[in-house]
Amino acid sequence: MLITGGGGGIGIEASRAFAYMGAHVIIAEIDADRGKQAEKLINEESLNGTVDFFQIDITDEKQIDKLYEYIMDKYTRLDVLINNAAIVPMGAIDTVSISDWDLSYAVNLRAPVLLTKKFLSSMKKTGGIIVFVPSGDTNPYMSAYEIFKTAQVELCNTLCEEIDGMGIITYSIAPGFVKTDTAVKAVETVAASMGITVEDFYKSLEEFITDAEIAGVGYAVSVVKAKQYNGKEIMSYQVLMESGLISGGKEKLNSMQTQVDFDKLSFLFKSFADVFFDQYQNWQEKKLFQKQFILSDFKKQMGMPAESFKIQIETLQGQIHNNEWGNFLDSKEMFIKWQCFYEHQLKLLQGYEKNAAQLADDTKLINSWIENLQEIINIMSQSQNYR
Repeated sequence: MLITGGGGGIGIEASRAFAYMGAHVIIAEIDADRGKQAEKLINEESLNGTVDFFQIDITDEKQIDKLYEYIMDKYTRLDVLINNAAIVPMGAIDTVSISDWDLSYAVNLRAPVLLTKKFLSSMKKTGGIIVFVPSGDTNPYMSAYEIFKTAQVELCNTLCEEIDGMGIITYSIAPGFVKTDTAVKAVETVAASMGITVEDFYKSLEEFITDAEIAGVGYAVSVVKAKQYNGKEIMSYQVLMESGLISGGKEKLNSMQTQVDFDKLSFLFKSFADVFFDQYQNWQEKKLFQKQFILSDFKKQMGMPAESFKIQIETLQGQIHNNEWGNFLDSKEMFIKWQCFYEHQLKLLQGYEKNAAQLADDTKLINSWIENLQEIINIMSQSQNYR
């Protein structure tokens, strides 16, 4: 398997996880010192697999040709390609130099296209897995990075349709926000541009912050479950939650049970889960462009793809069934966003529904969802007073 940018941060943790699972890992890395250190470190850990370092500038098509020849000569095939490498130029659109825009395009989008094109022909014969690593969404002062990273999602979606039935799996996995050296420098730039402190910026990302090990292991586990994720956009921590590798565990409820109505909380959540599942299924049945608009709007409002949200809801359902309330009670921000999403839907409804009777019915229904979500949020706030 091949992972670009595997010499540090999330890349080295993913490489270590794959080696632990017995894979032969090729770390494609531009920094020779980082690449050699990663190769030495992981191989000395005596894991089940091995790591090879290949120095490469993935913006250079000729170097990609040499990488392809190296892999085919040594291993005869490539089973997994993970497009992990990235550069992170930050700043206002008019302050980021055009050379940085060009480099971001070359690393964050063009290189995944080149690598996919190069290995696709052999994978059509042997099968394989192609993984893209997008950013969560576009935000102010991050456009030179995120525009090309989010484009990987559309690249993945298009590729999935084109290779259907060929024995190749492709999906996108977002690692979450990891405080790598590169990310920390980027945050300093963005926070200054926004006129806020670095600490305030981190607080705004609190629910998405994870560490490199969790993100990297999420990559590895997602490959094991690749058939399940084909054509989807997922997140590392959700893969681990779904696999039962991270969990809030059994809660000590004795101090809360007399104060918090968990039966009511469970009932309300199940009701809203059913509402969302019905909506999600309805979205999948829409015509292509209508479906794309709905899913794009959902991602913008919720901060995650609808598919990832569905996985998160299903995981929470399973944990509640086992009386494990830890992750649920820590998900208050998610429910606040869910409520804001329906408030947003209510505003949209006023603009496009022309039938007065239908408008009244739909308005009443969405308002009931908003009110009931507020009830869930209130109960969760109450529970935090007793934890």
